[in-house]
Amino acid sequence: MRKIFTCIDIGTDTIKAVTMEEYNEKFNVLATAISPSKGVRKGLIVDANAITGAIKKVIKELESKLGAKIEQVLAIVPSNNRDISIATGDINIHSDDHIIDGDVIFNCMQKSVKKNINASTEIVSIMPIEYKINDNKKVKNPLGLQGDKLSIKSVVVSVPKKNVYSVVGILENMGIEVVDIITSSIANYAAVSDEEFDKKIVAIIDIGKEKTVLSVFNKGILIKESIVSIGSDAIDEAISFNYKTEEDKSKTIKEEYGVANRKYADSDENYKIVNRLDQELELNQYPLAETIEFKIIEMLKNVKNDVNNLTNREISYIIVTGASTAMLGFDALVSDVYGSKGQVLSTNIIGIRDVKYATCYGAIKYFVNKLNLREKEYTMFSDEKVDDMLKARKKMGTGSVLGKIFGRIFE
Repeated sequence: MRKIFTCIDIGTDTIKAVTMEEYNEKFNVLATAISPSKGVRKGLIVDANAITGAIKKVIKELESKLGAKIEQVLAIVPSNNRDISIATGDINIHSDDHIIDGDVIFNCMQKSVKKNINASTEIVSIMPIEYKINDNKKVKNPLGLQGDKLSIKSVVVSVPKKNVYSVVGILENMGIEVVDIITSSIANYAAVSDEEFDKKIVAIIDIGKEKTVLSVFNKGILIKESIVSIGSDAIDEAISFNYKTEEDKSKTIKEEYGVANRKYADSDENYKIVNRLDQELELNQYPLAETIEFKIIEMLKNVKNDVNNLTNREISYIIVTGASTAMLGFDALVSDVYGSKGQVLSTNIIGIRDVKYATCYGAIKYFVNKLNLREKEYTMFSDEKVDDMLKARKKMGTGSVLGKIFGRIFE
């Protein structure tokens, strides 16, 4: 069975979707799709009709690349008004061999969160802090161990049901089943997590269009999260103020001509624009970079103060993500403001090195880890669908990039 998964991330600025295969603890990208978002404000869906059309466009593009229909997905849901709480629970092990398997672990988790279930919220993640066997032996992972009783202490993350149903409802109306949900902060941490990070306190700063999500993880467990009303559109506003350009034009200027750091600007590069006053201006990349750099540094410093207000613990790493971090020189500004602790989130997986797909990758990685803990085999694509993919690859021809990827993975 091929373990293939699709994730969709509905953002304020763009909608992203990724299909990946997990094989031998490694991930291969099969297809990606992206489209401008509509009907979303600060991460929340405010116009179902507008966002439905945008989602259909992304799904259609992904299906075209795959040569197969998307019927199941993982979905990123908004973390607005989320709740983080501690849960405990235990379960007796009645099997003859008293071996702790995936079902025992899952049932223990389910029992522990009963107090957290209510009519207005939906649980999106249960993050184990520790397990105990027979009330005394603490273990990180009890799978395969033996005992009469298993206890768990975990962090439970829940969000308002409207955050979930606004996303799930639209997808299910399109005939797409949402298999699991996750918030962006947990997915982003999963994208970068490793043995070193899972021993430390890590802050994730996710800069969106209209908001920034701040998260603090202790040994891989989400302990604090906050949302601040500042995003990458502040850069667009700074450009609009300086050059008297419309918002859409300012965004285009930023994306096509802008760099985050003036050290990377070319003072010989000039671009002609017409502003909202119908004035024709010649825009030089160097002063443009100064405007962008000033605003980014201001944002990073303000967010740093917000992170420090979240926790008084010593933070070992500060990971910054979001589409704007892909700008040339952004990583240098992160290092300037945050020192050796700061870095821009990156993935080394061919096909999604662009940071905009990192959240989808992290969500798939997190989901696979959950499956492994429960000892469950699962895929979103049947053997028949894989055969359809292979047929589509043959039609693409061997010169196709996607064809080469499928050839390497499936043959």
